[in-house]
Amino acid sequence: MIDNLISMWFFIILIGFTPLTYRALMALDFSKLFRRNSGWQIRFLVTFVSFAFAFIIAYAFLVIYERIFVVVR
Repeated sequence: MIDNLISMWFFIILIGFTPLTYRALMALDFSKLFRRNSGWQIRFLVTFVSFAFAFIIAYAFLVIYERIFVVVR
């Protein structure tokens, strides 16, 4: 039961943090790193990196929740 709850929170955090990290990364100026007229490549990279950051954040929360539940038991 606890494992299902932790998995549910993992996906909620992952879905919640993906747009937040996307907005934060869009504040950076990636146009200086890419060639001119490469807008879709920039958006693709930012989407991929924001999903990766959100995954890392969700995984960190998952590990913390598991450690808390181990200590409480």
